[in-house]
Amino acid sequence: YTDKSGGNMTTDDSACSSVDGEFVSRAKKEFKKYSGRGIALAVPEVPLEARMKLLELATKYRLFRVASFNSEEMSGVIEAGVLEKVDLLCINLDEAASGIKININDFKPDQIVDRAVKAFTNINPGLHLSITHGKDGSYVWDGTEISYLPAIKVDIVSTAGAGDAFTSGLIAGIVAGYSLKEAQQLATLAGSCSVTSPH
Repeated sequence: YTDKSGGNMTTDDSACSSVDGEFVSRAKKEFKKYSGRGIALAVPEVPLEARMKLLELATKYRLFRVASFNSEEMSGVIEAGVLEKVDLLCINLDEAASGIKININDFKPDQIVDRAVKAFTNINPGLHLSITHGKDGSYVWDGTEISYLPAIKVDIVSTAGAGDAFTSGLIAGIVAGYSLKEAQQLATLAGSCSVTSPH
């Protein structure tokens, strides 16, 4: 967009929209192959039904389960008990506010994060959490403390894909053996690099 913000365009006839639970189930052999040492990433590019099946299989085969849900999905996801099948929840501040049913404009970002951590870990005590807040930085909950990291000041060309880049950096850091707080630094770098590209 002209204000340099980006958005996701979803169409009803995309390849992603045709992914369903049955399609995910066809990959059981791969889940079994990487049992106990793989990563399952459930993100909104595919329908919620497919992500729920992915998380179900990832739980069965003991994969590290990373998930993201959009603001409209958060309430239903919580009510359906989906958070119990997630190890790392990666969302933005608006999605966090939606999940705890508060208006994002009525609270300061750190208050929203604190409330979200309490609410979500009450559902899943082992849950780790990443909450991004665009140019205002990010927060992670590692099971012990909330860590805030400001965004790196860069010339923003487009914000499209910045959240995905952040999540990718976070996962890469975890795979490399970093603590979640250390992985947050790598994720911040990845997200910052992403916004400097028009693509």
